[in-house]
Amino acid sequence: MKKIYQYFEKLYNENRMTQAFLIGNVVYDDIKVELEKTINDFIFKNNIELEENPDIYIIKTEDGYLSKEKIKELLNNLSHTSQFNNTKLYIIEDCEKMSDTVYNAMLKTLEEPSPGIYAILLTNNIDAVKPTIVSRCQKIFVNSSKERKEKDENIVIESTEIIENLEKYGIESIAKFNKIYTIINDREKFLKVLYVMMDKYKDALYELVNDENIKKDDIIFMKNDINSISKKILIIDKYISLTSNYLNKNLTIDRFIIEMWG
Repeated sequence: MKKIYQYFEKLYNENRMTQAFLIGNVVYDDIKVELEKTINDFIFKNNIELEENPDIYIIKTEDGYLSKEKIKELLNNLSHTSQFNNTKLYIIEDCEKMSDTVYNAMLKTLEEPSPGIYAILLTNNIDAVKPTIVSRCQKIFVNSSKERKEKDENIVIESTEIIENLEKYGIESIAKFNKIYTIINDREKFLKVLYVMMDKYKDALYELVNDENIKKDDIIFMKNDINSISKKILIIDKYISLTSNYLNKNLTIDRFIIEMWG
């Protein structure tokens, strides 16, 4: 028996079940089997496969973002009568990738859920989930698998290479660092790189402000002061939001470079 099942079992036995849950450090495919048993035992009390249950709606990312059309369809479906036990449930994978439009559409459903409507939100980056979503959910965190840790390490390595080259060449990176367009091969990868960049520039800012552990040979410290790092953090945050809706990957990367180093 795994952690998710045990968590729901404890809540159920103690009569502490709410209607919204946030599960961290996971992707849908990795926990599908356990999630199916959990939902069947403690919410629907039947034995129907997740993707066969007409009252369960599973929303996944498309090209690295959550489609507002899918969310609109979901909200419409939730307004209809359920087929089993007056219960409906929706699962949203990568909930941290909600655009502001999607987030605003979903917020009322989370804040004031109708009776019998449950939400299970999945994320592999809890730090990127909007605080108002986190505060409205019961939370459970699953240890990442070895394979996912290795993937995360690769993202950090690639993101570090990107930072070093962009800081080295500045705006000329558009011509001199063509590898960036290969490393960032889709919208999802761009978001992952941006999150790593955000962490690295925030760490650098903290060290500069507190004047501690500064590595004099680190290119961020060589090229930036407190004001320029603060500015870059704001730009990165802006592009984390914008990337949820971008249409042209390479053009967006170019614009990002121009704003960061222009």
